[in-house]
Amino acid sequence: MRKGLIGWMVLALGLGLAQTQVRVGVLLPLSGVSSVSGKAALNGVQLAAEEVNAAGKVRLELVVADDGTDAAKAVPAFTKLMTVDKVDIVLGGLASGVTFALSGPVKQYGPLFLAIGAASSVVEQAFEGYPLFFHYHPWDYHNVAAALDFFRYLYKDLGARKVAILYEDGPFGSAGIKTYQDQLKAIGYQVQAEPFKAGSGQFTAVLTRFKAFGPDILYWIGYDVDALPIVSQARQVGLRPKLIYGAPPSWPLGFEKNPLSTDVVGMTAWLPTVANPESRRFVQAYQKKYGETTEEYMAPMGYAIVKSLALAVERAGSADKQKVAEALAQIRLNTPLGPLSFKPSETGKTRYQGFGPEIWFQFQYLEGNRRPVFPMDKAARPLRYPGEYYLR
Repeated sequence: MRKGLIGWMVLALGLGLAQTQVRVGVLLPLSGVSSVSGKAALNGVQLAAEEVNAAGKVRLELVVADDGTDAAKAVPAFTKLMTVDKVDIVLGGLASGVTFALSGPVKQYGPLFLAIGAASSVVEQAFEGYPLFFHYHPWDYHNVAAALDFFRYLYKDLGARKVAILYEDGPFGSAGIKTYQDQLKAIGYQVQAEPFKAGSGQFTAVLTRFKAFGPDILYWIGYDVDALPIVSQARQVGLRPKLIYGAPPSWPLGFEKNPLSTDVVGMTAWLPTVANPESRRFVQAYQKKYGETTEEYMAPMGYAIVKSLALAVERAGSADKQKVAEALAQIRLNTPLGPLSFKPSETGKTRYQGFGPEIWFQFQYLEGNRRPVFPMDKAARPLRYPGEYYLR
């Protein structure tokens, strides 16, 4: 009996020693203009961490902080993660402006930095040469490539000719906007573009100017907080585009229930209808934990990052950030968003780039739901063009 007890204790001790424990800083916008994306991302992160911990090979301790979608809040929050919480790995970098501001402190303190968003190429330039930077989200030029395929279709097949672009004046909206306009013009479009301040809610003046231009497509690049004011104020000033197209990281909660959302088109990397096995498992687990289904792609993005990190820690057999980074660089993982692996970006400025333009598709709000409409091989419904906002 005594020998059996001792044997059990040795086995238990061995299992405990075999489990690699890691503290991970999670710095996300839980308030401010990116809070919908940030909260969705945190849900995905926490779900994945629970699954990892239950599996027993790796133990993740999450230290969560709010960056407020504000550089003035993000930098002190990051500094605390480094100096007080003593983490060596940080998952964050959702909003581009905030992540740009973090580039200096990240280089100063040297953590393994796992970027969940931050699509602006300004951020890519800021982190160029930093050896522990893993960028999971596509860059803005990946986003543009996916959107341009859609705009070519609208031009060639549906006769669209004029695009009015309303873009937020921070790094997310303004980086590369001149190049983007040139690419649209190369397709054949006439383009008029104006900046705005995210969260201002004041669009009547610029939308009135767009009305004189008479666009076929109203295209806005900003955050979820801007969606409803833009759509409603376009109607107020009598602007009647044939298509309203938005490119926020997330959409307002409940937007689909508002009649003004009808026929609005956007781009996403994921919806719960995505049919791959990992997506189906994620949807089931998310529903079980949170009692609801999400349509925000930042939830599976956060989930995928944590799953890849845990696998890297397991393969490294260590919590050392350098060893984890080496293992992460070799990861091949199926995720709800599709296959994940790391390679240099097209510009060569990012050594470890994860997803690219292949994950994007276009959806349209139809009957209160987001329905994939482009490309054709991913479409669940045909695109409704022109939209009801033109026909009214």
